[in-house]
Formats: sequence, structure tokens, C-alpha cells
Amino acid sequence: MMLTPKIQRETEEMTEAESMNTEYWSAFDRNIGILTLEEQEHIAQVVVAQAGVGGNSSVALTLAQMGFRRFKLADPDVFELSNLNRQLCATSSTIGRNKAEVVAEEILKMVPDAEVDVFSEGLTLENLDRFLDGAHVVVDGLDSHVMHIRKAMFDRARENGQPVFSSPATGWGAGLGVFDPVKSPSFEEFFGPVPEDLRSPEGERFVVDFVFRFISSLPTGLDLAFAKSRAEAGKNPVVAVACRQNAALVCTAIYDWLFGGSHIPVVPTTVFVDLLGGKIVKTGPRKRALLSMLKQLLVR
Repeated sequence: MMLTPKIQRETEEMTEAESMNTEYWSAFDRNIGILTLEEQEHIAQVVVAQAGVGGNSSVALTLAQMGFRRFKLADPDVFELSNLNRQLCATSSTIGRNKAEVVAEEILKMVPDAEVDVFSEGLTLENLDRFLDGAHVVVDGLDSHVMHIRKAMFDRARENGQPVFSSPATGWGAGLGVFDPVKSPSFEEFFGPVPEDLRSPEGERFVVDFVFRFISSLPTGLDLAFAKSRAEAGKNPVVAVACRQNAALVCTAIYDWLFGGSHIPVVPTTVFVDLLGGKIVKTGPRKRALLSMLKQLLVR
């Protein structure tokens, strides 16, 4: 299968010891038959930069179970009791501990020779370049209240030629956006300009619209009015099933992008999976424009 040139070069430079690591191959032998030997070798060299590893912790852990072993993890938050309902690394023993540090430890339990660079201060404008340096793929797991940092990350990744994978969990499912650095529109072109004050009515609308750029119908089981009031209180409704779906979508999309596949579309087309509602929907520019027109008519 076609491989990205940078990863091709780095894999060719692997030492004999790296390519013949018995423990690694024993651990991930069951991947072979779905992944090829060549793909598994390449995966071992890919650098994943993930900003936000709370609700998205299952993304990093699933990638580690696939054999990815080079990570950059950024998150300033600590685990709290309210995280127990959905975040894989949230347990009674990790309450109060930094999320990125805990997820890094879990990755190392699965892949002892993994290289994990932890940014426990979270992603900032000051460390953005260091965070993205050397990364092949970028995973967006940032919270809604740091939308300006998110935009900066998207913009810099685009400049660097790095794809960004974003998948907001919502209802019983999740949306997926693969932002190709060449084919996709920029952050502002797709989402619009970020309001200066995200706590203003305009800012709150932007945060809600951000999620709805990934989906084309109301998620099953989500009471929109109640969800909005919960979100305003900082308690967005979310369940573990949606977070696991989020991981499946992102990890599959990363595999598809790395190996030159064309099964999963890139933004401006997004994918929404809501299994309880029986929905697997692609939404492109035409459908999104139609939905926008209908929304305006309903508002009037």
C-alpha cells in the first residue's frame, strides 16, 4: 500500500534491532492478516501528537494496542470523579493525577519500549511548535473552552503538512473530521472566525456550531435544550459508548490516511456514526448548505 514519503524514509532507516524486536512482534502478531508486516513496521515509527487525553484517552490507548509506540500527549487537567463515567484512565486510584501522565503510564504498560513525551502543562501557544515537531498525525481532543488554542494548532499543522483528526463524541455516537493539510479548508474557512469571548452569546453559539459541523442530524437520545443548559454549567452530557466510538473512528481514519487509502473522506466532508439511531451519514458541502438554509428558515 502507498505510504507517506516521510514515514517511508524513517522506516528504511530503522536499525536491525528495531525491526527484529521479538517482544514487539509477539505482542502485535494478531494484527497481522488485517495489517501487513510492512504496515506494522511503519506504524511502530509513526509519531502521534494528541492534544487532550481525557474523553479521548481511548484514542491513544487504542493506537497503542495497534502497535503505535511514539506519542506526544498534552493535557493540563487532572482526573475527577465526574470523569469515571467515560474516561478509560479515570479510576479511584488516578483521581487528582494529571491525565497525560496517567495515559502515558498506561501506554508504557502495553508497549514497554514506547516513547511518550508528556506535556502536563497542556497545549499552549508557547509550546505548540515543540508539540507538533516531528509528528506525522495530530489528534484533536481539546476542550471547547480553548477554541483559540485549537485554531492555532489546526493552522500550524496545516502549515507543517500534518493532518488533524477531530471526533466530537455526541449522544450515542461521534462525528469525524479528517483535516487534510492540502485538500481540506482551513479551520476558519470551515468553522468560521472564533469569537474573542467564548462566554458571550456569540461564543456559545460558535461552540455548539463547532460540533454540528460534524453531524447532520440530532444525535439519538440527546435532549438539545437540556444539553445546552448542562453545557452552560460546564457539564456536557456524554457517555462512555460515544467515547469508544470516537476512538474507533479516529484510529481507523489514521490507518486509512497513513497508508494512502480513500475509504474515509476528508473535510469538507464529515462522517457521523450513531448506531443506536441506525445512522452512518456523510455530510458534504451541498448537504451542509441545504441544512444551513433550512435552519435559517426555521429561525425566521
